[in-house]
Amino acid sequence: MKLVNFKGIYPFTKKMSVGIDITPMRPMEFYNVPLKIKNIAESEPVVRVGDEVKQGTLLAKPSGNFGLNIYSPVSGKVLNIFSKTTLNGDYAKHVLIMNNNKNESVDLPEIESVSDVTLINRIRDAGLIDTISGMPTYLKYAYVGGRSYKTVIIMMDSTDPNNSINQTLAEYKTEEVINGAKYFVNVTSASAVTFVFTEANRKLAAKVKKHILDTKKNYDFKIKFIPNKYPLDNPYILTNLVCGKKIKQGSSFLDAGITIESAEACYNFCRAVEFNKPVTSKIVTIDGNNVIRKGNYLIQNGVSIENLYDFIGVEDKETSSVLIEGNVMAGKAHYNRDISISLTTDSLILQKYDEYDESKEYPCISCGKCAAVCPMFLNPSQIDNAYLTERFDEISKLNAHACIECGCCSFICPARRYLTQRIATAKHYDRKNRGGSNG
Repeated sequence: MKLVNFKGIYPFTKKMSVGIDITPMRPMEFYNVPLKIKNIAESEPVVRVGDEVKQGTLLAKPSGNFGLNIYSPVSGKVLNIFSKTTLNGDYAKHVLIMNNNKNESVDLPEIESVSDVTLINRIRDAGLIDTISGMPTYLKYAYVGGRSYKTVIIMMDSTDPNNSINQTLAEYKTEEVINGAKYFVNVTSASAVTFVFTEANRKLAAKVKKHILDTKKNYDFKIKFIPNKYPLDNPYILTNLVCGKKIKQGSSFLDAGITIESAEACYNFCRAVEFNKPVTSKIVTIDGNNVIRKGNYLIQNGVSIENLYDFIGVEDKETSSVLIEGNVMAGKAHYNRDISISLTTDSLILQKYDEYDESKEYPCISCGKCAAVCPMFLNPSQIDNAYLTERFDEISKLNAHACIECGCCSFICPARRYLTQRIATAKHYDRKNRGGSNG
């Protein structure tokens, strides 16, 4: 994994270069399923080497109070359980499964009701992941009792020009998305749901509104629009735009009576409730000038990057080419193709050699461009300097904890400084300095 400075891409105005169709990926011979996502605890395997599994068989369960139920993406045989690097840069256990091509599957038990308790249990059992934070969704709703919810916000597309997952599902899986939103309303007992679109998708918003009215869905809803500028769909900015509320970094949106979900989360929730399907695959937007067949792909959990390259077609497979996991502003660069797609993979950008630059950083020229583009009104260069000179007390005074790590400052910096990455580290020191508080 490397840090990469990009050139020639300006996502504030760039439109999505991929279509909004969904292409299922063909079955692979082997799947390396990671048992850890992002910063949560590694799940504990419940299968052994030699076990026969079906699609939907539970492979691992949470260890302790945190973690995720992880299910087999395919029917086959468990060949090995071993540790290797994940797409997020962690070192974690993987379950290696050989596909037996029988296409056998097993579903979750039928849900008894749509009460808040049974729905929260279904969120946990199905292995739903919060598409905004990358954490297990059930952790958000584990203690809903006693809270007063006012609205559920559903993000129906993205200001990220290289991510069209939510737009795709809102367009082609409208019924499932709308039903999933209703289940989130049931969980929270919120009085209303607000579907948020960028201004570029007014036609899609009209289609969704018509669908709700035509099918006579039994809930109050609103449709709101935000400018099509990255990163205005970040939850901390979004709540201010939609609800007029400012939420401090580390504070709970639920305590403010707000919960934010995505079209993808609604789609997965609906499938878990109505079709008893656990999460075993991920829709991923694949873009970039090194991709022959750009688009949205339904990819099973555990598919290797090497196999993905063969399926989508890559013009240049030399070691000098680079894969960006995440968006062009704040994504991580990878050169290792022996890693697997995970359930938190949203977008992959495949770039050619001449589209990125690994040149060294230069001293800050105090131009102020980083502060000018910061959506949280911070001064990244000052935070960066305080961290480098170990003036950790100043990091808190400069409100580093409010950074949303969007990458705008690093992108605009003419000195090519790694501002976002160091500010993310500075936030760690800030939390430690303030006794572990995130607020």
